[in-house]
Amino acid sequence: MSGIATTCHLVNVQSKKKIELPHEKTKVIGRTPETEVQDLFVSKRQIECTADTKNYSVKLKPVGTAISGIDGYAMTKGKIYTVGHGHRLELRLGHHEYDIVFEPPPEVAEESAHVAKKHKPNFPLFGTKPQGDEAKVSVPDGGSWSNVDSKELLVYTSEKCKASSKVAAFDIDGTIIKTKSGARFPKNGGDWELNFHDIPRQLARLTEDGFRIVFFTNQSGVGKDPHKIKDFKRKIVNVIEKLGVPVTALVALGKTIYRKPALGMWNVLLESNEGVQVDLTESFYVGDAAGREKNWAPKKNKDHSSADRLFALNVGVKFYTPEEYFLKAKRVPFSMPEFDPRHLPDSQYPDVKYSRPNVILMVGGPGSGKSHFCKEALLPLGYVHVNRDKLGSWQKCVKLLRDSLERRESCVVDNTNPDKESRARFVSVAKEMNVSCYCFVMATTVQHMKHNNRFRELTDPSHVPVSEIIINSYKKNFQEPEMSEGYADIVKVPFAAQFDDAENEKLYRMFLLEK
Repeated sequence: MSGIATTCHLVNVQSKKKIELPHEKTKVIGRTPETEVQDLFVSKRQIECTADTKNYSVKLKPVGTAISGIDGYAMTKGKIYTVGHGHRLELRLGHHEYDIVFEPPPEVAEESAHVAKKHKPNFPLFGTKPQGDEAKVSVPDGGSWSNVDSKELLVYTSEKCKASSKVAAFDIDGTIIKTKSGARFPKNGGDWELNFHDIPRQLARLTEDGFRIVFFTNQSGVGKDPHKIKDFKRKIVNVIEKLGVPVTALVALGKTIYRKPALGMWNVLLESNEGVQVDLTESFYVGDAAGREKNWAPKKNKDHSSADRLFALNVGVKFYTPEEYFLKAKRVPFSMPEFDPRHLPDSQYPDVKYSRPNVILMVGGPGSGKSHFCKEALLPLGYVHVNRDKLGSWQKCVKLLRDSLERRESCVVDNTNPDKESRARFVSVAKEMNVSCYCFVMATTVQHMKHNNRFRELTDPSHVPVSEIIINSYKKNFQEPEMSEGYADIVKVPFAAQFDDAENEKLYRMFLLEK
């Protein structure tokens, strides 16, 4: 070594921007302004880094949701890796690369490399090796299982899988297989048979034509139950063995970014494609969740969702139902979601120019954008924010409203206020204080609200999920505001989309709901 290093930096491979790692002080890096990373798969707290300038080493501890890497090797969340000068850190495996650089550098690079070599991960690309009962699931042709994000996603890869620019992707249940019992859902892991007898031959032909065969499936019913996971893994292995072709199977166990129609599984597939760019015009996806109505064929039930069709739209590949692809059947009518996030109107908030003091009564369900409107358009004008989520009860909201009006302060009541009864409590206070009350109704549709809430679930870990039951309850209880309730005016407020970064906007403009 050439003495002791004075500094240690992470140097961005593309921009050459440096991030200093202080001696023996832990620094957390991730999706932050310092790194300028906007990738939603990278956590704000992705990796803990602790440099030792005396020994030319850096301890790295992955703590975020994405799989991080060192020199192309995947790292296990929570495990500490010691690396040295010249090694390359990837915030997300294959993405957002930083070289570890000490100044002055060590004279003998091999010493630093020796430190790193002892700690190189030796498990599959996608995550940790299976442990315990999971490792006992036998696999054909040398294939292997791995998991991502604490088993939010399971991945099976046949040994003979090859990277390809052409991807032939399929759902599993209702597409590749169906229940042997005839039940809508399988009774156990053995309750399956091929959906069409000709599927193995058609998949073999695709393999011969250079396609990579991939399965994408949502399996939230399996969850994190070890016994269910083991049973489902055995089922997948048996299906692939029956087909006789190499397959990559991705299984989303939760309701995170990996669940279709979101693109989490697709992005993981791209990471495993050895740098080969996928040609979307040559690739396609086949699935039975296609939004078809009841009796799309004689005595056929309505499709349970549109997740497969929407997944293909998000990816940008051709879509087929199983009947269209395997049986060459004609296309049948289907329904698209009421809300299409690809086409957002260029809306602006209304100007608020009323004599003071006044009361603005908001009306809108969870995810309608009313709180954002209050924050952006009203609070900067000095309106007092009357909000039940903060105060705890409508009685406290009424008290704050009255106290503020007595001080001649304008107020905005930022509650859902779906019906006449809930609104009357605040209208009566305004009337009592002899001030005008304006009703601002969010024009956001119920489906748009559900989309917004799903978007917040995927992008904001602190956001408490809002169930569809609550949104549907708002819809059920909603009564259109009328001037006879005592308003000076009723104003429709459009949803005005605003984004912090390009990645958020890209995700928002995708289909996130399953129907």
